[in-house]
Amino acid sequence: MRNLEQIRAANALSFANKGAVSGDKGGELIKKIAPLIQNHGLLATASFSFGEKEGWQRVFDAIAQHLADKDIGIVGSDVKDRLSLMTFLTQPSTTSETLKLATTETMAWLTFARRFVKKV
Repeated sequence: MRNLEQIRAANALSFANKGAVSGDKGGELIKKIAPLIQNHGLLATASFSFGEKEGWQRVFDAIAQHLADKDIGIVGSDVKDRLSLMTFLTQPSTTSETLKLATTETMAWLTFARRFVKKV
C-alpha cells in the first residue's frame, strides 16, 4: 500500500509530465500559489483560476483531481475540475473541517508540484 507522500508525488509528477503549465511562467506560477493559499485561503486563491490567467485553470483542475483521488478521498469522486471542486467545497453540507483538510492536502501536493514543474 502506498503512503500519502507516494500518492502526492505520483499525482504531481503526472501533472508535470503532461506539460500542463509549460512556458516561461510555468514554474513561477506553481511557486506563487502556495503563499497565496496561506495568505488568502484555498477558495479565494482558486477563484483566480476562473479568470483568464494562463495556467491557473490547469493547476486547479489538477488539484481537484488530486483531492478526488481514491487514495486521498477528501472530496467526492465526481470532482474532476476546478468548477466541481469549488461547488463541492462551498455546498452547505461541506464542513469547515473538510475545507481545512482540502487546504492542507493542497499545500502538501504543491510541495511536490513545485519541484517537478520547471521553467521551460
